[in-house]
Amino acid sequence: MDNEIKINPKILKWAREECDYSESEIARRINVEQQQYKSWERTGTGLTLNDLITLSKVCKRQIAFFFIPHTPPKTKRPTDYRNLEPKQARLTEKSLLAIRRTVRYQEFLLELHGSEYYKEKYTWISQYRKLFQGLPENVDDITYWVREILKYPISEQLTDKINPEASYKRWRNSVEQNLGVPVFQFSMAQSEVQGFSYSDLLPYCIAINNAYTATSRSFTLFHELSHIMKNQSGLCKPHNTFKPEDSVEYDCNSFAGCLLVPSKEVIPAHDKDTIFEYAKSFKVSSEVYLRRLFTLGHVSKNEFFDLLVQIRNSVLPVPPHYSKYPVSKAINSRGIVLFNSTVDAMNKGKISYSLASDILGLKINHLFSV
Repeated sequence: MDNEIKINPKILKWAREECDYSESEIARRINVEQQQYKSWERTGTGLTLNDLITLSKVCKRQIAFFFIPHTPPKTKRPTDYRNLEPKQARLTEKSLLAIRRTVRYQEFLLELHGSEYYKEKYTWISQYRKLFQGLPENVDDITYWVREILKYPISEQLTDKINPEASYKRWRNSVEQNLGVPVFQFSMAQSEVQGFSYSDLLPYCIAINNAYTATSRSFTLFHELSHIMKNQSGLCKPHNTFKPEDSVEYDCNSFAGCLLVPSKEVIPAHDKDTIFEYAKSFKVSSEVYLRRLFTLGHVSKNEFFDLLVQIRNSVLPVPPHYSKYPVSKAINSRGIVLFNSTVDAMNKGKISYSLASDILGLKINHLFSV
């Protein structure tokens, strides 16, 4: 065969497994016979340049990647806390790509700043454990303490001058700046995952599905922060969790709800329209406010599930909230901490323009304007 290319077959197998593809599935995706694909993975020979281009697109890898001599370690995935049937639980390529990107950004930030930098950033976690661990857990006390560090008073959260998107951005920036936890946003299947977090390697980080509304993203942000405070790495769909038996996810939901809607601020309500108005003032979803009413005993179990159905049936489609400007898109996806750290390192000559371009997903000419 003319113009055949030899690749590292172990890298091809690694790339396929990272995408959760079977041999038959990837063969179908690239439109070749399964036996032909198996031969590539066994010998690394018999491919044309067009075959390699197709594989790089399907596996979301650069062409040069298939020639490296040694296979990288497998990407460590967060513990799956979603309440889904096995058939539904499998992650699609967008979610797997989001996990790989998160790990890459995490490794990049650690290399850039070093472990001591992040240990200093996370003294608040040591303080939290010293203050609260070993005592009966009082979620109100914990969330009030965290809110103080985040410097977002309830009076400012409730003001009419701020909308849900602006409120979410304030929460997100505060988590990044005051807690030292980078927060990324990626496109993932809405039915699959709302967010995930890593707390086993520095820096701790959170990734959020940007297909959801700002109110849902705010809730997911603090659900994932609760996982980090528990020293857990989690893959989550918190809106599916309602039972105390799902203790880990239920506790994280309780933390997120209590932080966003403090107990002493909750006003009882028993119909979806009133719940909507109160939720709107907090810049949270009606579902979050309903959860708070149920947790605090203001609605019965039967009322809760009846109102939940009414609320979910009245939810409108999520309007697009993506910026069309490349720099704004980069900040929206990577977060202000990763963006500023990358630009600063580039300007100081610590990293190349090409690496900065790759990390931020920007063309080099856009970097000259930041």
